[in-house]
Amino acid sequence: MRTLKRLFARFGRRRPRVVLDTNVLVSGTIVQHGFPARILAFVLANRITLIVSPYLLAEYLAVIQRPHIADKYAKLGERLDLIRRFIQANAVMVTPSSIEPVIYDDPKDDAILACAAKGKAESIVSGDEHLQALGNYHGIKILTPRDFVLNVLGESRPTSR
Repeated sequence: MRTLKRLFARFGRRRPRVVLDTNVLVSGTIVQHGFPARILAFVLANRITLIVSPYLLAEYLAVIQRPHIADKYAKLGERLDLIRRFIQANAVMVTPSSIEPVIYDDPKDDAILACAAKGKAESIVSGDEHLQALGNYHGIKILTPRDFVLNVLGESRPTSR
């Protein structure tokens, strides 16, 4: 009975629809443990529906390949290719329309909001202070990686793979 309950809890519920900010994807790619890595593990296990736009994917790939990051982490290329292919094959790709400016101090953050709105996301996961200050956008929760793992995924702590 206990096993059945665990299986239902794991597979019986709908996968959360989520937009991950570049800072979460980069951190989860570089560091193999912690809350961003746990989120990425859920993405790779198809337990989260990842929503992405061409702009966000290009931004992620550009940031992760910056010399100060790529030079510091030797095996990053292998992991990067896996994640890139997974996103292209499995993420819900949306092309959002422009939105009215929301974050005047960092207009690039509006691309995340637009992606989440177009993709009907339930959550945006970000460590960005401008997004965090909003708290939500049109009913879409904006959560830190820690809050997302603890409150949405129901994990008590990050685990390594």
